[in-house]
Amino acid sequence: MQNLLLYIKNNLTPTLAQILLQALRNSNNEKFFTFVLENIEIICEWLNSKEFQENYINHPYPPLLNPNYIDTDASRHCAELAWDLNLPLPKHYKFIYISPHGVGAAAFLRYLNEACNVFCLASWVLPYDAKERYCINYMCLNDKNIPDQAINISELNIINLEKYLALLDPHSKVICGIRDPIGILKHNWGRDWSKVQRNFQNKFDLTYDYRNYINFLNHKKPEIKINLEELNYSVFIINYLSKYFNQEYIYYLDMEKIKTKNAFQTMKDLAFRFGFTPPCPKESGNLFKIQEFRGYIRYLFPITLYANQKDLNNIFSIKYPNNNPNASIDTSTSIAIILDRPHKNSQKINIINEILNNDLSNDMSVYIDKSDLEKLEKNTLFFKQIKNYLYEFLQAVHKTIKHTEDSMMKEEDVLLYFNKNKTLALEFKAIFNKELKYIKQSHPDIVASW
Repeated sequence: MQNLLLYIKNNLTPTLAQILLQALRNSNNEKFFTFVLENIEIICEWLNSKEFQENYINHPYPPLLNPNYIDTDASRHCAELAWDLNLPLPKHYKFIYISPHGVGAAAFLRYLNEACNVFCLASWVLPYDAKERYCINYMCLNDKNIPDQAINISELNIINLEKYLALLDPHSKVICGIRDPIGILKHNWGRDWSKVQRNFQNKFDLTYDYRNYINFLNHKKPEIKINLEELNYSVFIINYLSKYFNQEYIYYLDMEKIKTKNAFQTMKDLAFRFGFTPPCPKESGNLFKIQEFRGYIRYLFPITLYANQKDLNNIFSIKYPNNNPNASIDTSTSIAIILDRPHKNSQKINIINEILNNDLSNDMSVYIDKSDLEKLEKNTLFFKQIKNYLYEFLQAVHKTIKHTEDSMMKEEDVLLYFNKNKTLALEFKAIFNKELKYIKQSHPDIVASW
């Protein structure tokens, strides 16, 4: 260590030495220390170069090696070294997608991943640690088997977020999801977010009282609880994130454009603008019929029905609710039928249209293996009983989510709440003005439409 410090002192100015020493202090990766020891001459040569002085000396996290001449791969080892070396994420992504909570991100990401073959991980499922996110992105971006990619940012409460943002290209193309602020608050305040925990069993059989699932789908009007800290790191994030990117390259995407009636054309337009594969109406047309937030079915599915012939004399039904449910589920000799949101599934067949004929089929599917379907088609009585059970269950689902949608909070309820809380209304007005500053300047037409 003393030899390293002496070499740094003799070959770098105090300013450049501090850059390297700060990077060493920030890391607890022994492999990084070894790398620095083995490559100290190359690192010092780079830090002393004219290119570094002109392009990176004032960067908050300057790279310790020339990022334009790095041999790397998709390994975790390289990703962690790249983070410690302050290397920018490889510029292999088509764009960055900024999505405040409530702007239709779940639907947009479905369209990207399933209809347009753009691999984009949902930000909210990633670790709340910027280094982990960086490493995941780094490995994906260096994977030659994933041609088209995008990066999603949906929250600010991430450890070391500032460094993560600094390692993104400030001249990246950006799609920023937006929505009228009253609509965003309606979405955030009007739903029971405890359902995200999915506190129910996800396996059931023909003896199971499916009303337990219906109870989960029932909507209980939540009490409005104002948590400005939470809103500031998950909803009002545009103003903060915008400063990291060139305003000329930010495209503001109003949520109205990705609603079911407009989504297909919007994705075609974006594909042309951002250089990715447009959706194919034949292959992915049904994806654009999905309502991502329809009642609470987003959090109910997937669940798996294990259908077994031995249960035929003990099937639960509203007509016969006092059956004797099985104490345990026989998964080994049963046919597995998965109830899930619609998605591309080449391994299974969707049989929902054999069960019911209403618009619920736009928002859910009933998947079964081809071989199991062939077995059921040869056993018509068994298949009929399964379809009867599922028909009764799904009719109840359909009725419940309709009632839930009718009873959900509306924009008028938010305005009424503000009307009764004038001081709070003024506080939020100030937040809205700050958050929408850039949008008002560049797209007054969108703001006017709200």
